Amino acid sequence: MIDEGLLAAAKLRVRKTRSNVLDDDIRQLAEVAVTDLKRIGVNEKYLSKCEDPLLREAVLTFVNANYGSNPDSEKLTLSYNMLLTKIKGGKYFDV
Repeated sequence: MIDEGLLAAAKLRVRKTRSNVLDDDIRQLAEVAVTDLKRIGVNEKYLSKCEDPLLREAVLTFVNANYGSNPDSEKLTLSYNMLLTKIKGGKYFDV
C-alpha cells in the first residue's frame, strides 16, 4: 500500500497538481515499482513507508517513466534500471 506522502511526491514528479480519477493511475504505478523492488529482494521493512532516498527515487523515477506519454520514457527507464543496480549493492536485503 502506498502512503499519501509517496503519492503526493509521485504526483509532483509527473507535474500533476490537481486531484482526480488519474490519481489511481499514479498510485498503481507506484505500487508496481514497490512490487518490483520486492521482486529483487528488498526487505519489506524498507518499503513500508519508502523513506530511504534511493528507494524513494526509484519509485518516483518508475512512475515518471511510465505515466502518460512521457517523451523521456526510455531515458527514465534506463535511470530506473541504474537505480535498481545501486539498490542491489546496498543494505536493503537484511532481515
